Amino acid sequence: MSGFRRKDVDGESEVLGKACLELDPASASKARAYVREWIGADHPAYEDVRLAASELVANAVLHTCRRNPGDLVSLALLRRAGLLHVAVTDPGGGPWEPEAPRAVPDDEERGRGLGIVGELSRWCWGVLDHADGSRTVWCVLGGHAPGVPCG
Repeated sequence: MSGFRRKDVDGESEVLGKACLELDPASASKARAYVREWIGADHPAYEDVRLAASELVANAVLHTCRRNPGDLVSLALLRRAGLLHVAVTDPGGGPWEPEAPRAVPDDEERGRGLGIVGELSRWCWGVLDHADGSRTVWCVLGGHAPGVPCG
């Protein structure tokens, strides 16, 4: 599902879009296309949201260990209190613990994604492990002030 808007029951969050993506590296590109559809390229936070969503989906595809036929990654974009919340949920199941690296050697091809997400979100991101073994990695974009609790 994609391209819809609705208010959450609490009346505080607006769902800008939700999509289910295959556990495939091409899903990062599809995530970028969904972000464009949901907020438009003229949105002031578009480039940051687009990049963060792409990095989070790429990490989910790369690091999930539970791969059953039909498993998907979900991408959600919400607006709450003027900020944009990106959340990516994968089947989980692996020992991987998301953390932003302090430094990545120049010759490494991977390992910068959560560092990028951290910088874009001013380090307002986190991980939720669910009872069914799935995992959500989320970030908040669009003006979060450093030192103020986020989430």
